Amino acid sequence: MRVGRFYCELTIGSSIGHMLLWYVIIILTFGLGGFIYPYALAKFVINKTWIMEGDRPVARLRCDLNVASQVSHVFIWIILCILTLGLAGLIFLYRVGRIVANETVVEPV
Repeated sequence: MRVGRFYCELTIGSSIGHMLLWYVIIILTFGLGGFIYPYALAKFVINKTWIMEGDRPVARLRCDLNVASQVSHVFIWIILCILTLGLAGLIFLYRVGRIVANETVVEPV
């Protein structure tokens, strides 16, 4: 049974704007913003994704992840990355994917 397909309305302009914003944030926070960037990137893409049935959208994906809920998680991973000389960062990216997926809902149009 086929339910539909995903359609992402991400444009090059919005991608460049998002990237530049996070580049500035990472510079201003002396690199610590780099730990929050994977969450922001995944949320940015998910919030621009629709579920299509034929040529019409039937639902959209929405990620309810906020920075406040990420702070303790990011703090733990910063410590782990320091202790493991960066090796924990590889696992961190998979954990980010899991958390973002768990916070994503499908909203009917």
